[in-house]
Amino acid sequence: MDNNALAYHLTKVFSELEVRFAERVLSLLVEHGMTAGMSAGSEKLLTDKQICKHLQISISHFHNFKKAHADFPSYAIGKNVRYKLSEVEEFIKNEKK
Repeated sequence: MDNNALAYHLTKVFSELEVRFAERVLSLLVEHGMTAGMSAGSEKLLTDKQICKHLQISISHFHNFKKAHADFPSYAIGKNVRYKLSEVEEFIKNEKK
């Protein structure tokens, strides 16, 4: 393999690694709610299970809480329901007051 071909392949590999690394870092930041500098429209919608994992509560406790609060923030997408973590946290914080 000549030097030009080797340089091309190494550049391609490093470019792919850079993209994968950036995607992984971004997904971890979103997962941990550390995206304060990003636009609100880019916030990931989460499932019941993901919200419960973040809040460290059981699914049944979460569903009971939602039943008790008709204005709980959620998004219906077809038959699925999703939540924005920031809205859920804000709702819980305001509910304690």
